[in-house]
Parts: sequence; C-alpha cells; structure tokens
Amino acid sequence: MSPFYVTNEWSDPNVYFNVAKGMVNGRTLYTEVFDHKGPFIFFLYSAGYIISNSNFFGMFIIELISWLLMSYSIYLTARLYLGKAGSFFTALIFPSFLLKLMIAGGSAEEFILVGEIISLYLFVRYFKDKGNFSHNPWCMFVHGIICSMVILTKINLIMFWFFPLLGIFINLLSNKRYKNIIYNLLAYLAGFALVAIPIILYFYVNNALEEAYNTYIVLNSKYAKVGSLTEVLILLVTKILYLFLDSFSLFLLPIIGIFIFPVNFIKNTIGRWSIILSGITLYVIIFMSKTFFYYYPIPFLVFDVLGLVCIFIYIKKYASIKFTSGMIASFFFIFFFMCLSQKRLTNTWLEYKILNSKDFKVDGFMTERLSDEIKKSPHPTLLNLGFGLGNSLFTTCNIVPNVKFFLKPNLPFSTFPELRNDQTEYIRQKKTEFIVLPCRIYNLSKIKENDPNNTDEFLYYYHLPVLKENYNLIKTDTIKNDIDNNALEVYYLYKRK
Repeated sequence: MSPFYVTNEWSDPNVYFNVAKGMVNGRTLYTEVFDHKGPFIFFLYSAGYIISNSNFFGMFIIELISWLLMSYSIYLTARLYLGKAGSFFTALIFPSFLLKLMIAGGSAEEFILVGEIISLYLFVRYFKDKGNFSHNPWCMFVHGIICSMVILTKINLIMFWFFPLLGIFINLLSNKRYKNIIYNLLAYLAGFALVAIPIILYFYVNNALEEAYNTYIVLNSKYAKVGSLTEVLILLVTKILYLFLDSFSLFLLPIIGIFIFPVNFIKNTIGRWSIILSGITLYVIIFMSKTFFYYYPIPFLVFDVLGLVCIFIYIKKYASIKFTSGMIASFFFIFFFMCLSQKRLTNTWLEYKILNSKDFKVDGFMTERLSDEIKKSPHPTLLNLGFGLGNSLFTTCNIVPNVKFFLKPNLPFSTFPELRNDQTEYIRQKKTEFIVLPCRIYNLSKIKENDPNNTDEFLYYYHLPVLKENYNLIKTDTIKNDIDNNALEVYYLYKRK
C-alpha cells in the first residue's frame, strides 16, 4: 500500500479497490459490481478511493491510521502489566509477525486484526482484577462498532468476541448489576447500528437488500466447504501443522497467550475462561474449512499480544534491565530494519526510477507490459476471466468496471454458474474493449475443461468460439508471480475486433 512501491498487485486489495471504484462511480454493490466479500470492506476502500482515485495512497493513509491504533492498543494492553519500556517493545515487536503473513497488505483480515486488538485491550482491562463489577458502557459502544464492522466483512470471525462479551454480561448478572446490563446492551446496539444502519440503508435505497443477503450469506455458505463433524475434527488436528508456517507467531506465542497468560494473570474467573474459549473458538473457525490461504491465520495473531506480554512479565521478574532512551531508540531502528527484512523490497520506485537503465531493465510491476498495451486506448474497458494479477490492471490503467462480473472470483461453476454464464454473454456482446485470460502453467495438466468444481476455467474460455470470433489476441506475456509463491503464469490479452 505504501507509496514507496510502484503499486500493489496482490489480487485481494485490487478487488476491493476496484469494486469500491465502481460504487463511487454510481454502480451498486452486488447488483451492478460484484464480489462475494462482506460489504464493509468495500465501503472502507471507497473512502481510500475518494482520497486518491488513481492509486492506493488513500488506503495507505487508512492503513497507517489503523496500524497506529493497533500499536497504541498493544502498548496500552502491555502497560496493564509492564513498565513503559517493556510495553514499548511489545508494541514494536508485534508488527514483524504481521508483516510476514500479510503478503502485500490490504487484506480484510488485516483490518479485522486491528479491531480484535482494540477489543482485546478493553477485555483484559476489565477482566484483569477480581473486583471489577461494573462495565463502562462507552467500552461496550466501541465493541459494538467493531463487531458490526467484522460481521459485515467476514462474519465467521465474530466468534473472537462471543465469549468475552458473554463473559462481561455473565459477570454483571452474577453481581446483580441490572441497570449496568441495560446501559451496556443499549451502548452495544448503538455502536452496532452506527455502522450497520448506513450500509443497510445503502442497499435499501438501491433496491439491493435481497441480492446482498443472497451474495454475502447464502453464496458464502455454499463456498465455505465445511465437511462433516469427523472431517472437521480431522482437519483441525492436521492443520496444527499449518501453524508451523511461522512456529513462533502462530504456534508458541498463541499457546502462551491463550492458556498461560489468562491462567496466571487474569484474576476474574469468568474472564479467564472467556479468553481461553475465545482462542480455541477462533482457531476452530479459521481452520475448520477445507479452503485455506496463507493469510487466513492473521486474525489468530491477536493472541501473540498476550504471549509477548507474558514473556516480558517473566523477563521483568527474573532479569533486571534498565533501558535508557538511547537503548530504546537503538532497538527501534533494529526492529525497523527487521520489519523491512520481512518483505522483499522489490517493485519499488527506487528500482523503477533510479536503477532502471538500458543495460539494467527493471519492470515497475509484473503486469507492466500488459498495462502499457491497454493504456494505448483512450478509454479502455476490461474483463478479467481469472483471478490474481489481472485484477491489478483495473488499478494501474485506472479503469472503472463497466460490467457486473468484471473479474472472476474463486467460485467454482458448480457453486455459482451465473458467473461464467454472464461472462460468456459479455464476450458475445463485446461488452469490454479488452479481455485478459490468465493460465497457471503448473496447473494446466490438472485442469479438466468440463469439471464443474474447478475455479480455474482457462480451457473453457481459451477454446470458446465466440472469444475468437469477437476478439483478437494482441499480446501474450509470461510472468513469474512473486506475490503468489513465484507461480509461473501466462497472460493472454485480447482486444475487441
């Protein structure tokens, strides 16, 4: 997202940004411009698009603010148990774990993690001591806002909040704080409504409430691919191995944060069990589905905060270290460069503008040659018949989607046949000036043209007669996708006859 890079070519933020672009330019979400994610992420990206409509600078500002809120919340959580130096280091270390999993930045999971960490601070502050019987309604108001955002982004991740919020109300009920319960319920509902009502009104005014429900709830329920109880249990056990994608931040620290920290440092019994159950439930929700992507565990990192705090508590107990301001500044710069080392600094303006020469050719971004071809047209329109890097062409070429299914989400034909059928009709009617068709080389031998469960339908489109009748193949480009495991991909660019 940073302006230090030429652009962000990861598929997910480009989907969000260009759906938002369509919305800001008058197209209705789900009925006129489509993706199957929850609506809030598109409204967030709409704000970024309004700030800067030709690149991700607006989203960088939003992301920067959210990271500052996240870091400050981590600091405040640590300050409940640690001094200023230990709290500072806790807040400083944590982003390095996120950077390793976030791919290129801008995912829905990343913003949800920020909300989790803000709520985590409020939960720990309330449950820390035994004698806290009343709960501040303003804190519940914040929980309501965050829960509304999460439910309208990725509904299953709301389970992180379920047990802590339930624990708060059980604690109030057991201490007969009936008036405080009512105030907190009203505050939660007010916070929830503050986000939800404007979004619901948007769909109501645009006559899209039913389509929003059918897309976000019904379609995603089919896509989730949750098996039987036995299959889920086997998945949950075997996917413990997935935690070793980063054994420190996904395995060791969460174990400390979910189990050791609450047992030793949360004095309220209800609160202790609330945090333990929240951690277990979140693991189940993230890993119970057969579908898995590398960035899915990002919300699980919330328990790293408690793990780090726990480690620093024991360091403080058994080691006496006095930190000077110079030492703290030194550590800051060390961790700054540690964070930079988590991301390969390719695709930067430094390479593109300064290092570029006749003898040392550097592409500003992977799809640059395709983008240059499309930009030759004064007012291009585009249809992406796949997912991945092709989504970024809408951003780099500043194209507003002119058809509902302007790209192809990872939805198989068996789950959502309307997608392929409508895109075929766009080709027949020559709806867009350009069409980009991607093919992953290593998958080609595994693709069966008539298999309804495939999300990669390259062969269907490649052999589609109407595509050859209405469009000319003008460019073929082979790209090593260094965002997605260096997969080798061939992109076919077609132009309307």
